[in-house]
Amino acid sequence: MESRAYALITGLFVLGIAGCIVVWAQWLGKTPIARTAYRVVATGAVSGLNPEAQVRYRGMSVGRVASIALDRKDPRRILVNIEVDSSIPVTKGTYAQLGLEGITGIAYVHLQDDYKDMQPKEKGSDGVVELPLRPSFFDTVSDSAEGAVRDARELMSNLNSLLTPDNKKAIAALLKSLERSSANLDAATARLPGLIASTQEVLSEENRRRLAGTLENAHAASANLPGLARELESLVKESRVAVAKVDRLAEQLEGTTGAVREESLPRYNALAESVDRSSQRFGRLSLQLDRDPQSLIFGRRPGRPGPGEPGFQ
Repeated sequence: MESRAYALITGLFVLGIAGCIVVWAQWLGKTPIARTAYRVVATGAVSGLNPEAQVRYRGMSVGRVASIALDRKDPRRILVNIEVDSSIPVTKGTYAQLGLEGITGIAYVHLQDDYKDMQPKEKGSDGVVELPLRPSFFDTVSDSAEGAVRDARELMSNLNSLLTPDNKKAIAALLKSLERSSANLDAATARLPGLIASTQEVLSEENRRRLAGTLENAHAASANLPGLARELESLVKESRVAVAKVDRLAEQLEGTTGAVREESLPRYNALAESVDRSSQRFGRLSLQLDRDPQSLIFGRRPGRPGPGEPGFQ
């Protein structure tokens, strides 16, 4: 009797637990979660994304992927229809990215927001809000790696075209020249201590004092340069004024020369001829006085009569 009573009690307990589970499931079914439909528009690949995949908002699970299909109007676009809890704020700054579940390769839709515009996003022509799908970090790294590989290939091809036999010979000659320059530099470095010592000998205390005095004189001369420049400027101005005056005087002289040439020069020529005749007469008079000084008192002696004159013998 005791074993039958124990079995009956155990069965009643199991039936009670099952009933509680059924009641709890019915209670959960009576309060469904309100969700809103959105559409994620992708122009690239959506590898690893399947229907019923998770939708997360800043890391929180907020919905699921309803369907994935190509846009009939534009085959370049992939339309990912998602259902998100209505309490999630979707603004104009909200965008979607693809994330990966660990190392399984299963993708999920990750909603992010840049918070630049907090206004609600407008609905499309069919009444569904469309969200852009931006490349994720891994997509960016993949694209960058692909570009780097392409650039590396191009660089290798350019290097192969650059390293021709002639260019190799030129590079070898350049390396030899650099080696000789390095040897000369080592020799110059070895002579540098002696040069420094000789320089120190040249720059003795006396020479340093002389150099300091020279620099002071140069500084004083440079201090006088502005005054000299001002004097030179004033001298240049005065010279310009004098040149202008000389130009005016030259113009006046040119006019005076023309007047002298046209009016006074004939008079000067006549006066010169008269003076010449007078000087000739004065010369004959002085010659006569030299020969016969008495003629100045007694007058000129009569000359000897010529042929046909009275008293001619």
